[in-house]
Amino acid sequence: MMSAKHKILIVDDEPLNVELLSAYIGDAYDIVISYNGRDALEKVKTESPDLILLDVMMPEVDGYDVCRIIRNDLKINFIPVIMVTALTDKADHQRGMDAGANEFLKKPVRKFELDKKITSLLKIKEQHDTLLTEKNKAYQYLDYVGVLVAVLDLEYKITHINKKGSDFLGHSFERLIGKKWVESFVPHYSVKDIQQHYEGLISGAKKAYEYCEFPVIINTGEERLLKWYDSPLLDASGNIIGIIISGEDITDIKEAGQQLKEYAEELKCSNDLKDLFMDVMRHDLLNPAGLIKSFVGMLLEKETDDGKRQLLSNVNISTDKLINLIEDAAHLAKLEYVDDISFVKIDISSMLQDTVYNFIAPAKEKDIDIKLQLKTDSYAIANPMMERVFANLLSNSIKYSPKGSTITIDFANHGDKLKISFIDQGDGIPNSSKTSVFERFKRLHKEDIRGNGIGLAIVKRIVNLHKEDIAVEDNPEGKGSIFWLTLKKEV
Repeated sequence: MMSAKHKILIVDDEPLNVELLSAYIGDAYDIVISYNGRDALEKVKTESPDLILLDVMMPEVDGYDVCRIIRNDLKINFIPVIMVTALTDKADHQRGMDAGANEFLKKPVRKFELDKKITSLLKIKEQHDTLLTEKNKAYQYLDYVGVLVAVLDLEYKITHINKKGSDFLGHSFERLIGKKWVESFVPHYSVKDIQQHYEGLISGAKKAYEYCEFPVIINTGEERLLKWYDSPLLDASGNIIGIIISGEDITDIKEAGQQLKEYAEELKCSNDLKDLFMDVMRHDLLNPAGLIKSFVGMLLEKETDDGKRQLLSNVNISTDKLINLIEDAAHLAKLEYVDDISFVKIDISSMLQDTVYNFIAPAKEKDIDIKLQLKTDSYAIANPMMERVFANLLSNSIKYSPKGSTITIDFANHGDKLKISFIDQGDGIPNSSKTSVFERFKRLHKEDIRGNGIGLAIVKRIVNLHKEDIAVEDNPEGKGSIFWLTLKKEV
């Protein structure tokens, strides 16, 4: 497929000159003819020639005026113009250059010289058209960028802005072009800082794309804060010809950040009050509760009346319950502050043996048999407070197990984990309560059992800090429940 010929407009009021030029180049190019300046300007717009051969001396509108008008029209100002004239004075030549002519040819024109100049100028125009196409593509791409992008000249006037920028500022593209950026859109209190910033970019004192923040004023009069990454704009020779500014609206993010900061301060204050309350509870409540327990113990030793001894025993039980509640609440409050814990190698077998030993007395009171099924020494990676988990789970099993029953503690390999189970023969837990039983102050109703509903919440929190699993399910060997948890085995 043959490529399209370049189109050349020949402008001359002498038909013979037109015929000569057409004869020279007619085979290689598409020819458009005009016999006066006014008609030539019309054909430039309708025919879009790639090059113009322009006579100087013409009636009404001469070649200088035609050239000058073309150069002042942004849409056609890069069409190459070769002035063909019989004038030889240097002043005439200079006048043509001032009007915007690219080349001069003296009449009569020689074909070789004409071909050479046309070829040279058309190559330049092709390069210009290619650059213009790439520039237009780049500007189109900028319209899809989700931030404001604008080009400022050295006087900080807007020479281009993308669609996102014009939409954000609330003005049309046409209205923004040529506006002075600093005077038009920067609040007065920031003008000096922004000018220093731009001057630093141009002088090299500031690095390109160095992060900064400053506000702009949009068409509603509202100030919006943007983060900017600006850079000098260079020409092909490396000279700075302007600045590319790129800004993203962070007003809402900043406001949200400020609100979050205020909330964090309020939360800190709340946590400080919580800490104060826990300190008060531990020191100012635990101390008198301990004194009550001590005095009751002394009275029990001396009292011989059975009725009074029973009353004192009830006080003693209630005091124990109060002390346990204070200790558990304080411990859970501490755990809720913790996000990360350290881990060590722990002998689970030994830890479970110690736990069982500590609960021999309460188990004996209910004639409960605790079976610890130790198959082998097993080590896990855990935090020492895992002992509190085992103690709470065993305590829970004893509380909810009937007299004369058996509690089995078992652990088995579960892939790269150990699965530790506390198996009781109590009444069991309804499916609807299997999840809520681990929540604070959630306890199945049983009037003859003392508890505060915090123990299993502590267990759940400690296991969560280990990033392990814990759950409760029915005992498949009759009534009762199985509380189980996993721990990572030591390799």
